Amino acid sequence: MSVSTRRVARAVLAAALAVAVGPAPAGTATATPGGAPGALPAVGWGGGLPAVLPGGALPGGSPAVLPGGSPAVLPGASSGALPAVAPGDGATLTWSVRPTPSPERPDRPNFAWDLEPGQRIEDSIRVRNLGTEPLPLVIYASDAFTTSSGAIDLLRAGTAPTGVGAWTALGTAEITVPAEGFVDVPFVLAVPAGAEAGDHTGGIVTSYRAPGTDGEGRAVVVDRRLGSRMYVRVGGELHPRLDVTGVDVTYRGAPEPWTAGDATVTYTVTNRGNVRLGAEQVIMTAGPFGLLGRQTVPAPMPELLPGNSLTHAIEVAGVWPLLRTTAEVRVRPVPTRQYDVFAPDTPLATGTATAWSIPWPQLLTCLAAGLVAFLATRRRRSRPASSSAAKTI
Repeated sequence: MSVSTRRVARAVLAAALAVAVGPAPAGTATATPGGAPGALPAVGWGGGLPAVLPGGALPGGSPAVLPGGSPAVLPGASSGALPAVAPGDGATLTWSVRPTPSPERPDRPNFAWDLEPGQRIEDSIRVRNLGTEPLPLVIYASDAFTTSSGAIDLLRAGTAPTGVGAWTALGTAEITVPAEGFVDVPFVLAVPAGAEAGDHTGGIVTSYRAPGTDGEGRAVVVDRRLGSRMYVRVGGELHPRLDVTGVDVTYRGAPEPWTAGDATVTYTVTNRGNVRLGAEQVIMTAGPFGLLGRQTVPAPMPELLPGNSLTHAIEVAGVWPLLRTTAEVRVRPVPTRQYDVFAPDTPLATGTATAWSIPWPQLLTCLAAGLVAFLATRRRRSRPASSSAAKTI
């Protein structure tokens, strides 16, 4: 692997907290047999959204999300989990996934449907082998969730889905993709008659599993995963709603009395509605009676799936200690799906918290200044008395 390739791989891994929100090229995963497993478990996405890339270095590790469509070169090992011929020494396994092109939508980046309860749809996913040897893969469907970093991920292998993943029936559970060829895997997605209205998100995952070792030399199974996201909107009334809970504020004063301190405002945003949501966020901090109020505008919140939560910790600078500091969090839901429009009266989500902000440097400075003034005044008063006593003698 060249130096430039390693730099690209590191850059892709460093971007793991990013969330891709628009079309991009189909995702690509590359595994070089014989290497040590990657330290960062990851789920990457093909077809224009975060791609399911290398799995955990430890068994059962939670995957993270990488930006969609970005190829990544990661270490791997020869296959021991699938019934296929292991690649030769130095061989590289590279594959991509995307929805099978159709005449109507030849370049669709992911799967997206508007369906009614009880409706059934047939489609297929294309898995392309970019390597020079046959590629054995496991393929399955699963549900998506929002990670603690704000990325979209899929349930780990072995966790039974209850949403889109459970609604999807694939034509096979294992495939072997010929060298420099592709396989179209058909599937059927059947929405239950009692499915709740709103957004349901999942994905179809291809997985290459191989034995490896962790940093301590223990035997592990390394899971390289690449998939395509599935968006299903079930017909019915949409309810965009966010809640803000667990608001907490911590004040840290500056050592210099002429410098304002900082505050950390922590809060959790939960999607209580039935539609995928982003959010515009504003934090207001002030002393008693609104004194020295300050407004901070954090970056917009990444997409939050229905029923999921995301905890934020926002640093607010320039907060003066006025004995008590109050922080108010205001979160406005915004649509993340193109052409969605929410009613103007969609409620804000708010939450407040108060903390002590004792101005110790200022108090100590005032105390020191008062002591100096007292001693100076006392000294001036003692001088005339001593002079008068000398004249009397």
